[in-house]
Amino acid sequence: MFLAQLINPYSIDQVKALEDKVNSYETWIFFLVFVSAALALIVIFQRLTINKMKFKDGSDIKYYNKPIKPKAESEKKVNKDLDTLPDINTITQTTPTHINDNNPKPKDLPDPGLIFKYTLSGETTEKIITIGQKEGTIKTFSTEIVDHHLTIMIRALDASRGQDIYDLPEKIVEKYVLDFRREGKALIVMPFSKEVREMGSRERVYLQDQPDEAGDPNYPSLEHNQPIRFRLGDRLSQEGKFRAGYFEFHLYTKDIESKTKAGIPKIEKQFFLRLYKIYPGYDTAKQNSDGLFPMIDPFAKA
Repeated sequence: MFLAQLINPYSIDQVKALEDKVNSYETWIFFLVFVSAALALIVIFQRLTINKMKFKDGSDIKYYNKPIKPKAESEKKVNKDLDTLPDINTITQTTPTHINDNNPKPKDLPDPGLIFKYTLSGETTEKIITIGQKEGTIKTFSTEIVDHHLTIMIRALDASRGQDIYDLPEKIVEKYVLDFRREGKALIVMPFSKEVREMGSRERVYLQDQPDEAGDPNYPSLEHNQPIRFRLGDRLSQEGKFRAGYFEFHLYTKDIESKTKAGIPKIEKQFFLRLYKIYPGYDTAKQNSDGLFPMIDPFAKA
């Protein structure tokens, strides 16, 4: 008995307990190996799936698996790659609206001091001048002006008409009637007057020596230092001034001598329309999608 204990110091119960522990360890080791193998297969499968995945436009996302580069270089690369990706609920910067090449350029805008000259001669007894936004004789391309904002119709009244051909004067002085029509807001100042008033929808002025029977204003001529002044704009304040700005035009005349077919001297008029002022001026940096320019905001910070 003593000799058996020297050969095998453990009892039968202890040997069985050790065998049970060994079997338990083998089971756990097998389970862990199985789990590790399963996880490895899942990782490999996912990597294969990612490498094969393509977007609709043909671009891939391989750059996600590349090493991280320094900030400046990596941001440039990512931004370049994102330009090819479809919308995946990311916040992107919208590009500005493409400016139509047919829109007016700052060089196309009228400048203060510009003078337009009109002459009625020969068979032409009528001239129509229209100041508008994108249409008309004079185009402003301004947000403060509407098309057909102001229309000036000049008509010559033939002074020799109705007279006896054997009793014609030695000199004929041509007479004219000016009709003004407005579609937008306009202020008017008549010659030899300081009153600035809102213009009516239709007004008439005669260029002749005799007063008009209907009582419309009449002047022998319109001198360049005493013109008819027009101010055109959008909205008027309670004080009768334009809120955002205005265009000021001056209409005046100059006498010229000509002859009729019968050789009788004739005094005719040339008409001048001068763009006197644009107040406060175009804001060429804020052209809108319609190609129009607003006025400069005098209170805006530079």
